[in-house]
Amino acid sequence: MIKYGDLVQYTKENHVNWDTDLFSVLRGFFEQYSPSPTLSNSPIQQEIIFPTEGFKEPQDGEYGTQDLINLFSL
Repeated sequence: MIKYGDLVQYTKENHVNWDTDLFSVLRGFFEQYSPSPTLSNSPIQQEIIFPTEGFKEPQDGEYGTQDLINLFSL
């Protein structure tokens, strides 16, 4: 949660015109005051595991709740 005083201080320090779009002001405020994540130069390596069995369609053609759970748990 931002404090109103912090936003007012930001507008004073950056000489923000009062006709400026509020979302532009807030975007600049958050870019300045929120810590930006540091990106490393090394690529992220991730192992992808594929299931040994594929999803099997129901014999009667009707998908049930358990079929959906099985599908999304692959």
